[in-house]
Amino acid sequence: MRILLTGATGFIGQHLLSALLLAGHQVTICCRKPEKIIQQSPNISIHQINFEAITNPEDWQPFLQSIDAVINCVGIIKETDSGSFEVLHHLVPCALFRACARMSIKKVVQISALGAELDASTDYFISKAKADKLLRTLDINWYIFKPSVIFGHGAKSMALFRALAALPITPILADGQQLLQPVALADLQQAVLLALDPNTPSQQMIAAVGPEPMTFVSLLQDLAQQLGRKLKPWPIPQVWFKVLLPLFGCLDEPILNKQSLTMLQQGNRAEPKQFADFLGHHPHSLTQFLHTTPSSQAERWHARLYFLRPLLNLSIALVWLWTGWISAFVYPVADSFQMLSRVGISGWLAPWVLYSAALADFLLGIALLFRWRLRLTVALQIGIMLAYSVVITVYLPEFWLHPFGPLIKNLPFFIATLILLILEEEQP
Repeated sequence: MRILLTGATGFIGQHLLSALLLAGHQVTICCRKPEKIIQQSPNISIHQINFEAITNPEDWQPFLQSIDAVINCVGIIKETDSGSFEVLHHLVPCALFRACARMSIKKVVQISALGAELDASTDYFISKAKADKLLRTLDINWYIFKPSVIFGHGAKSMALFRALAALPITPILADGQQLLQPVALADLQQAVLLALDPNTPSQQMIAAVGPEPMTFVSLLQDLAQQLGRKLKPWPIPQVWFKVLLPLFGCLDEPILNKQSLTMLQQGNRAEPKQFADFLGHHPHSLTQFLHTTPSSQAERWHARLYFLRPLLNLSIALVWLWTGWISAFVYPVADSFQMLSRVGISGWLAPWVLYSAALADFLLGIALLFRWRLRLTVALQIGIMLAYSVVITVYLPEFWLHPFGPLIKNLPFFIATLILLILEEEQP
């Protein structure tokens, strides 16, 4: 079949793309950042789209020419300046679904979310439910899958949960008895492929869940066991989670937000029979998967470094900010001018060089803190470190013998900066 897939650079979209290509389908992709599509295939064509600007059915019709089926995977877990729940979860898919009806598209598959209801307590769920409601009114062959938390290769929520389980002490919301029903990525992929089968009855809304619910703390215990650790839970009252919520922004973790914590508190479960009947077998169990699948070294590293990545960014940025501040306002100016004179910088040029260098340090710290053009920022930082090291080696060599090791410390700092660049560029 010729399939239009939206949101192909997201976690679900990427894996559905692989499954569709493996099944022999021709796939047309609509996404915001096509450079993230790593897999090359003659069966892929790509359209770069700004979804916020494509909220009318007429906008979608040119992309639906010669298309047999549409799969919508567009979704965000946190609102940003470039994307809101209302636009990306409601207005955009509704425009797409109406265009599909006008173009007589054979099948439409909507990836929604378990808990998406019009009377839900979060904008995330409500926006998803609005699109689901519109699709159900259209006279086309539609399928709505409402997955719970997904487990499988690259699952973002599970990566966060595994990182929590890897902590020496794991903070959990209240008593950790919130119920979740994780679904296997492979089962969701199979369900979508079955929906594309001409013999599969349409107009079905299915909760895609695992075989049975499990408490959040038991999920963390299973993940800790897979990592070869013993979970040490630290229950934190909900009121304290709300107080600490603004601090979670420093961790640069989109899932750690008010909406997600509200959804976790409410739990996420459903009757699995309908999904099992649709698949033709019992859904895979997360517990069984974890107990029979040993964690790899890469997974253990990822779990233990998960929360260190944002702290590394913060600490390196703080070094540059602190250096700029100390150089400009704290360290004795006379001493700074004396060192500059030994380098050959004196007179009117000395204060200009001193405060320009301090300002550069401060600006680079700000740039790193906000991840502005990261590759350029890191290149400038490394260039400045190398320049300082060369100048000091030539004109102030005694600093190599200083007991505090101000120059030799540049070596691990240089490596830490390169590691930060790699970790940040690997962020989705």
